[in-house]
Amino acid sequence: MIKALLTIACVFFVKFTFGQTYAIIADKMIDTKNGKVLQNPTVIVYKNHITGINFNNQIPDSAITINLKGYTLLPGLMDMHTHILADGGDYDKDLYSHSPAYRSLRAVKYLAALLDRGVTTIRDVCTEGAGFSDYDISRAVDSGFIAGPWVIPSGKGIAATGRYLPSGTDQNWELPLPSGTQFATGHDECVKAVREQISHGEKWIKLYADWGTPTFDYEEIKAIVSEARKYGVNVAAHATSKQGIKMAIDAGVRSIEHGDAFNDSLINLALAHHVFWCPTITVYEYYHEPMDTVYKYLNRAYKLNLKIVMGTDIGSFPWMVNDVKELEYYVKRAGFSPMDAIKTATVNSAELLNKSDKLGQISVSFIADIIAVKGNPADDITLLQNVGFVMKSGKIIKSPVTK
Repeated sequence: MIKALLTIACVFFVKFTFGQTYAIIADKMIDTKNGKVLQNPTVIVYKNHITGINFNNQIPDSAITINLKGYTLLPGLMDMHTHILADGGDYDKDLYSHSPAYRSLRAVKYLAALLDRGVTTIRDVCTEGAGFSDYDISRAVDSGFIAGPWVIPSGKGIAATGRYLPSGTDQNWELPLPSGTQFATGHDECVKAVREQISHGEKWIKLYADWGTPTFDYEEIKAIVSEARKYGVNVAAHATSKQGIKMAIDAGVRSIEHGDAFNDSLINLALAHHVFWCPTITVYEYYHEPMDTVYKYLNRAYKLNLKIVMGTDIGSFPWMVNDVKELEYYVKRAGFSPMDAIKTATVNSAELLNKSDKLGQISVSFIADIIAVKGNPADDITLLQNVGFVMKSGKIIKSPVTK
């Protein structure tokens, strides 16, 4: 009898934990693909996918209703430039005092903060001296060991020898001290670094095309991009100088990170090569960097339909700062419409990741990464800094109502 009851209990647990249907009702829904605000949606979620959308309040008998009246539904947001293993504090202390294991455990807190803000996917672009820990974190999230956004890992990063943090002149040259990235010189070392990082599971390669001034030459950058391409892996290039941006685009990178020195000719070059721009405005605003020229060309790139993706560089500044504020800067300082700012964190980012069939939209068959905010963010982009409901892969992470 006891065995039978236990069997029934287990069946009940499996059915209602892993097979529950939800019907999410809201006032509005952002159609990110078409740039429209739709009225009175009902979104049906089964397991971890969206299985239906209707606008006449049709709810399956088996569904648990989540009433989000007064709210607008959006797909989960995506931050394409994070450093989950950094904390925006003492960089040397992280390298020399904190093990990768410690930093990985600390990252669990930051992953939770991202989910709470409605960020359900991140591209982590360099572990800042923590080896391949981002790949382990990605596996832990995918396996359900820890809660967090989907993590697209980029590993150690690749920089020209001696041209990254911490400065070699600040170290004792007799000691083999760690650095914030993997150094390489010449074609062979660049190719070897790519092969090593991909062999450890990294899904992107991050290269530093410059560090204030150009570091790698074109042939070295081309070697990194070409080798990564053999394995179907894309490259993100830190590039802040005109020469660094041009070399990276000509060599075939997928995205330019930061891009401070973009101008008309470089924007046109990026358009011709279908390169994305990840401007990371929040880090510059946090450190009060002069931004007028960057905003000028970001606006120009936007008007010319260059693909812009939301990326913030969080981890280079403290995690207490809400990285979703990035979208406010796009609207208020760079002249984006709120809808187009939302696209940078949804459909554009999904396209960058080659996941346009899974992420970035609330559509049937897409992964159920869904957030909701009070009011309409297509009218007021700042509303996205106060997300009230978060569902990631069909699991409710945050809700303002009783389910």
